[in-house]
Amino acid sequence: MNQQDRIQHARGDAPIYDKLVAERGDVPAQVSTEAARILKDAERSVDFGPRLPYTAL
Repeated sequence: MNQQDRIQHARGDAPIYDKLVAERGDVPAQVSTEAARILKDAERSVDFGPRLPYTAL
């Protein structure tokens, strides 16, 4: 069972979850979406350049 399955399962088993989503929005989904966007922005913004070969001192 993955995280999405657990979320769907929790929604069906906990009527309070549906009420909270109606009142406050689906915060976990919003956080996940925003985290993915930030990660994508960071990957475009940060360039570490070519990797140098490791040399032991």
